[in-house]
Amino acid sequence: MAVNQNTNHDKQNDQNARNAEAAKANIDRTAEQGRQFAEAARDGVNKMADLREQATDTTKRVMQKGVETASQQAREAADRFTRTLGFTGQDSERLARQSKQNIEAVTRCGTVLTQAFQDASRNWFELSQKQFRRNLEGLNKLTHARSVQEFTAIQSDLVRESLQHMVQDSKVIAETSVRAVEEASKTFSSVAQQSPTLVR
Repeated sequence: MAVNQNTNHDKQNDQNARNAEAAKANIDRTAEQGRQFAEAARDGVNKMADLREQATDTTKRVMQKGVETASQQAREAADRFTRTLGFTGQDSERLARQSKQNIEAVTRCGTVLTQAFQDASRNWFELSQKQFRRNLEGLNKLTHARSVQEFTAIQSDLVRESLQHMVQDSKVIAETSVRAVEEASKTFSSVAQQSPTLVR
């Protein structure tokens, strides 16, 4: 009987050893998959950074070219308008100054809005990178949960934190946009105050 119990005990020990090895192998596989996922995520973030930079540069060039083209066309239209209406002397000079000021205001406003667009784009990208990192950290926390209760507690904390960050991030974007609109408005207001009314 003692031999039978020793045999059962040995079988149980062998089974426990195999289970422990299987669990260790599963943990090793999961860790390797997590490492591969993190590397892929890091590569993805780097590629997104490169694409964002290229898109920002392209957008800046396109918007600057559009502002320059609009300014040139406005100058040419003002010159034609002055010649067509036959303004001469002081009226012509005043109209030319006013047109120049208006064109400069449009150009400055275009520059302000281009910069605001770039700032907003950069902010969105930085915020999305932060959220991606927070998501990875949250996933890491979830994988280390030891019970269903701990998993649920971590998950609810992550949801709360995610909503909190979303509100904070939206506030940053809104504040940047408001500053850009205020600056563009100031540009137009200063030109409107400087512009004399043209009387013929």
